[in-house]
Amino acid sequence: MNTLVKYIFLIFIASMLNTSCKSDVAKRLKNKPVAMGRINDVVILADKQLYEGPIGDTLIYYFQSAYPVMPAEEPIFDVRFMMPEELNAKPLKRELRTFVLVADVSDTLSSATRMLMDDMGKERFKRAVTDPTYTTTIGHEKWARDQILIYIFANGKENLSKAIRTHFATISKRINQHDLKNLTATVYGIQDVNRNLSKLVSDSFGLNMNVPGLYQMAMQKNNFLWLRMDNKEINQSLVIRKFPYKNKGQFAMDNIIKMRNEYGKEFIRTGFEDAYMSTNVIDLPTYEYSYIHNNVYIKEVRGIWETVNDFMGGPFVSYVLHNEARGEIVFIDAFVFAPGKEKRDYVQQLDCIVKTASFPGVIKN
Repeated sequence: MNTLVKYIFLIFIASMLNTSCKSDVAKRLKNKPVAMGRINDVVILADKQLYEGPIGDTLIYYFQSAYPVMPAEEPIFDVRFMMPEELNAKPLKRELRTFVLVADVSDTLSSATRMLMDDMGKERFKRAVTDPTYTTTIGHEKWARDQILIYIFANGKENLSKAIRTHFATISKRINQHDLKNLTATVYGIQDVNRNLSKLVSDSFGLNMNVPGLYQMAMQKNNFLWLRMDNKEINQSLVIRKFPYKNKGQFAMDNIIKMRNEYGKEFIRTGFEDAYMSTNVIDLPTYEYSYIHNNVYIKEVRGIWETVNDFMGGPFVSYVLHNEARGEIVFIDAFVFAPGKEKRDYVQQLDCIVKTASFPGVIKN
């Protein structure tokens, strides 16, 4: 067999082995069930003694801290605690979507530590014991498809508490990213995108945004568009306006609140003649954030809206996007009215819609 033939034969064998490996992986994944659970549901896996002590307090403080901003307090995540032994006793629980395993690696008798060791392997576990900077890692689809396992670990309880504090923001963001697929499916569902309203937004405001199929136009005026989705229990609304860009001061919180109060007084009214929507900046805090999304600078303000001379209210999120190419800012106000209902998920649904927004010619990131 000459050299060329040997070379071709080796490539063929390698290709067959690679195809076989991929086929085996695909088969194993296919045989696993699809993970169950709602968005924002998190299972904390830890030993009972660890969870009932200061570490549990730290976990609760971060994972169940208040979601910004709600009329009544709602947690960032809906947390339930399980011991690793429960997963062996009731295997169906393994099919949940999001797990956070917390382990003190100095306690080698701990069931959580043993699970961590099995999942990581000896070499990586050795690093977890000896390297104080190595305190988190992520696993996928251990027991079910579309499942995520986040591991938080450290040598000693003080170091473990520090690891939770240090990495919570990143962990929270990673869980939200994992939930995005399910969140998007909830928002768009079988109705998909309302092409007519999406085109109207594009034509009127120079903004590409995927308006869900269930949304309807509530009102259209000069430089004003109100889109909403209504059912018997909730109302989700999006208001869009645009303005010439003048200076950075337009992104100040006071100016953004002024913009929403102006349109609220003029257009958003209730059954009472003298009642209109306004922003409550006195009784509850108002938060502001700045970031780049889809290569667009965005200023975000979160707070509570209420009606003057009426008793309606709820959370809002205002976004101001800088359209540099056209020398404009686009103002999007998202607000929820859901009396007697928890509102966190509805706010996240609106945020999911707004985060599809981009300007023509600007590359999405």
